[in-house]
Amino acid sequence: MKKIVVFVFVLIINTLFLSHTIASADSPITSTEFYEAYMDVKMVQRAHLQNVLGFEIAEFLSSPENPIDEKAAVINALSWKFEGNNNAEFYMYYLALRYHVPFVQLDTDFLNADEIFCLAYLMAMDNFPHPEDALPILEEAYKTLNNSFTVSMIFALVKSQLFLNMDLCEVWKSVEKVLMNEDLKQDLRPEAKKKIIDYMAGYKEYCQ
Repeated sequence: MKKIVVFVFVLIINTLFLSHTIASADSPITSTEFYEAYMDVKMVQRAHLQNVLGFEIAEFLSSPENPIDEKAAVINALSWKFEGNNNAEFYMYYLALRYHVPFVQLDTDFLNADEIFCLAYLMAMDNFPHPEDALPILEEAYKTLNNSFTVSMIFALVKSQLFLNMDLCEVWKSVEKVLMNEDLKQDLRPEAKKKIIDYMAGYKEYCQ
């Protein structure tokens, strides 16, 4: 069980210092724009145009009928803002309504694995300089969805953000481990996978 309200509180506080923490969006979380391979999906188009989570997009993320790669593409398309997005907070309010619980009592026990994954990815995207806030929740989703290439790759991208100021070789290695895992269900479109690899390969040179 993860008390996710406290994580979103920390997310909001950290977002206030976003523009002072990092000079640009040159990061694994924000620069791997794989949503472009999913622009034929209506909700991805909407997310890209709106840049803000609404009820219709939230419903898409929570629907068991929608594949996990399309959900990830929607969140990727929502992207980020220097002044901060509150998409994770909005999704939490939506989930509280969906499961008929007070906002302050919402925790991951109420959510399915897809919803936990989506919430964590939204948190990571909203406040990308502080992946440590989203990682505990993302790890919880990963424990259930670790056979998914999509989930494994997003988990790797968020983890790799931690190494930007420490070990740039590890930024690449986080992703490489996923690419080398032949047991994963290949549920991310090849064009999307290529976009991620093309960007992340820039860190490979630091492993020489």
